[in-house]
Amino acid sequence: MPEPTIRDRIEQQVGKALLKNAFFNLPSALMIGATILATAIMPDLVPVIPWFAWPIFGFAGEAAIVVASLTDKAGQEKLIESLFREKYSLEGIRDRKLREKLKEADEYRQRIQSVVERQRSGVLRDRLKVTTGQVYDWIANMVALARRIDEYRSDQIIRRDLRDVPRGIEQLKQRLALETDPRVRQQMTTTLASNQQQLAALRELSGRMERADLQLDHSLAALGTVYSQMLLIGSKDVDSDRAERLGDDIRGEVMALQDLVDSLNEIYDGGLPSFEAARPAAAAGDAATDEAQRARRAQSARR
Repeated sequence: MPEPTIRDRIEQQVGKALLKNAFFNLPSALMIGATILATAIMPDLVPVIPWFAWPIFGFAGEAAIVVASLTDKAGQEKLIESLFREKYSLEGIRDRKLREKLKEADEYRQRIQSVVERQRSGVLRDRLKVTTGQVYDWIANMVALARRIDEYRSDQIIRRDLRDVPRGIEQLKQRLALETDPRVRQQMTTTLASNQQQLAALRELSGRMERADLQLDHSLAALGTVYSQMLLIGSKDVDSDRAERLGDDIRGEVMALQDLVDSLNEIYDGGLPSFEAARPAAAAGDAATDEAQRARRAQSARR
């Protein structure tokens, strides 16, 4: 059995909420109150109607309210949209270009959904609804990816290290070329290796984020392609095969995005061991080098 999509899970939440609200809402409360009041006073005012008929009328009215609430497709869709936008909002994303990409992607999602709703009821419409349900996962992964990119671009420490670490490596290489003390040279070599390890980690992170940004662009273009293909699907039997191929394409895009999001989550949630280890090693190396130089100056002074 395929794993439920984000839309499937939201629909389950909406179904439970609608069932609860169907009994605990204003129309339902008014109906119950009116039924109690009618049962109490109407038998005297309308004696031709037996008293037990009024609770039956009230029960029928309450049932009609519940059924209307549970079968209100337009209301359900509005609630699904509201919950989805609330959970995968753009709030907190500071990069303007990222926000624009996500807004454009969500416009495609809404248009794709509209195409499905305009289809005549039948097997093809049901298949398209299942197929395009994964577009919600697509958008959710794009939002998650954009948040990681935005977090990276807003990290002042990373930006500082990308600027300063290469400069520090070059300076250390120059000092190493002039140093004659074997112990100092050994410590400089250790420090240089640590700094180079840190720089490699920084460049790996930078490269991944660059690929993530390119993936966002690709995903946005792919969404546009899906929308165009949706417009070409009619009601013919041959279009069922086209819808199935479209579903395969959507699943492929969702999986590619999910893999990239997972890889970035591993970096931020698990950290970069080589990156974190390089900083204390480099600091220790500089301290040891300074100490060796002070000792050498003290020895020269005693002479």
